[in-house]
Amino acid sequence: MKTIKNLTADELRKSILQLAIQGKLVKQNPDDEPASELVKRIYEEKNKLIAEGKIKKEKNQSYIFKGDDNCYYEKFGNNEPVKIDDLPFNIPDSWMWIRLKNTSILNSGYAFKSDKFSKDGIRIIRISDFNENGILNKDIKRYPYSIELEQYKILENDILLCMTGGTVGKSVFINSLNEDSYINQRVALIRIFKILSKYFYAYLMSPNTADIINKNKTSTNDNISIKLIEDFLIPLPPLEEQQRIVDKINSFEPLLEKYDKVEKELSKLEKEFPEKLKRSILQYAIEGKLVNQDPDDEPASVLLERIKQEKERLIKEGKIKRDKNESNIYQGDDKNYYEQIGKALFKIEVPFDIPNKWLWVKSHQIMKPVQYGYNGPGLSNGKVKLLRITDIQNGNVNWNTLPYCNISESQVNIYQIKKNDIYIARTGGTIGKSFRLDMDMPNVVFAGYLIRFSFIEQKISKYINLFLNTPLYWNQVADKSAGTGQPNINGVSLSNLLVPIPSYSEQERILNKINYLFQEIDY
Repeated sequence: MKTIKNLTADELRKSILQLAIQGKLVKQNPDDEPASELVKRIYEEKNKLIAEGKIKKEKNQSYIFKGDDNCYYEKFGNNEPVKIDDLPFNIPDSWMWIRLKNTSILNSGYAFKSDKFSKDGIRIIRISDFNENGILNKDIKRYPYSIELEQYKILENDILLCMTGGTVGKSVFINSLNEDSYINQRVALIRIFKILSKYFYAYLMSPNTADIINKNKTSTNDNISIKLIEDFLIPLPPLEEQQRIVDKINSFEPLLEKYDKVEKELSKLEKEFPEKLKRSILQYAIEGKLVNQDPDDEPASVLLERIKQEKERLIKEGKIKRDKNESNIYQGDDKNYYEQIGKALFKIEVPFDIPNKWLWVKSHQIMKPVQYGYNGPGLSNGKVKLLRITDIQNGNVNWNTLPYCNISESQVNIYQIKKNDIYIARTGGTIGKSFRLDMDMPNVVFAGYLIRFSFIEQKISKYINLFLNTPLYWNQVADKSAGTGQPNINGVSLSNLLVPIPSYSEQERILNKINYLFQEIDY
């Protein structure tokens, strides 16, 4: 069971309403006129409305009373009273039970024809035109007026109840109306007499009523019948107590609104905090502040030199092409950073300081030339599947839902996805989103809106995958894609990402530390 501090504002509001209709929200006053006297006046008003032709007379009108044994009985017409065994809860002695049909004028709406909707005329209130906050003023529908529609007209203090669909049971109390409005079919209009409408609305909004609706709605279209609504059992307090209940509920509402605001802010913070904490941890990691530096680690310059030599070997063997704009970043004696591209030398700004054994590099220094994905013929029932941007969600892929593509065998060799490669979305709302492949997936190629990172030394891919989730990476993506009509980032931009690189040993320590911390956060 939830404690009060764990209740949402809506749950707390419903708890208050449930207490209200059970006679537990305000004290009973022995000087109040008992509800049995109010019931007599209700039936007098009902008979008056029947005589005026405003409601129909029932063949077997029901009447609920308390017997000498303190049990409740219901009498239908001239039949013998029947004991009511399924009352939802106990009520105070001064209260009574009464059926909704005996307290109200009830109507289930008119079937307005959509082909007669017009720009002028009376307003129609459909299921989609209201919620608990009031009447909604968008997509308004109107209809030519005729006198026979008067029985469907909405008045102040009426209550509307949705009878079908996904929002079955939603209701609204009509405080005021800006214009003449009439209910459409499957919208129940409830016009209460001799009972405070706002007390009845508290009953209608209570968990008790929601339970009745949920238990009795049909499985098809979630319908409830007008008969079900007519037979709602209302716990009826004395009129004076009804007013005290309404006043008490109203006094809670400003507090509930404040509570709701605070609760939503806290919920938002709780939802956002883990991700913000993760981003901070990732940023600390690439700044060299997450794990201790080990003096026995080889400097990142040794790693970079090894990658450079392997890259030269691949170029000589014709397996990759030489980058014409190959660069080298170093720190000068003046402590400033410089980038050398060919014979040109540029002073550059780095976003933060890094440990002495680390290096700043451009992404192209540690990987093969970037590659765009397959943009050939459309989909088919072939044997080769196509990995698209939309298939990558939260760093994972559902391999079973990938479509097949029409691609030649020679092209498969070019675009086949490979273990330890990283695939980055280069356009649209998912620009910059990435996915690292940690296993072999034969007969899958990647689509044209993805860019592939393949590494000279594959061990580095895990660290780069980490980097592609840091604020530093996302800031660079934002800068490099700014000013374009449709957000996109190209291979040149992705080849020139500024990346802080530690040794392999420290990369491993960083990755292990992050795995541990993230598990603790997600626990």
